[in-house]
Amino acid sequence: MSGSSSGSSDLVTNPMHAALSQLQSKLRGDAATLSNALKAANQQMAARGTWVGTTAKAWGSELDGHARDCATQVNTMLADVSSALASEPAQVTPQEAQQKAKTMQMMARGF
Repeated sequence: MSGSSSGSSDLVTNPMHAALSQLQSKLRGDAATLSNALKAANQQMAARGTWVGTTAKAWGSELDGHARDCATQVNTMLADVSSALASEPAQVTPQEAQQKAKTMQMMARGF
């Protein structure tokens, strides 16, 4: 009986799960701002009152594409983070937590 209860008490918070959860919350909070980051500039270019000419038209068309792509990219990031979060258990053994913390430190350093 004590073996089954001690196994669950030996688990600790998974640092990768915690970090992904924090990232997801932050990204959700910033999603609207990120999705509309180029909206004002795109609207100004579309009104043709800021810059005119052949080059302006080509640049404005490119800006329109990038402005539309912002929301797509944000949604893709949210989906990727959600998927990664779902693949990480909330609780792990202390040894697994230590290894995940080391892995995160290496990732932060660019290794």
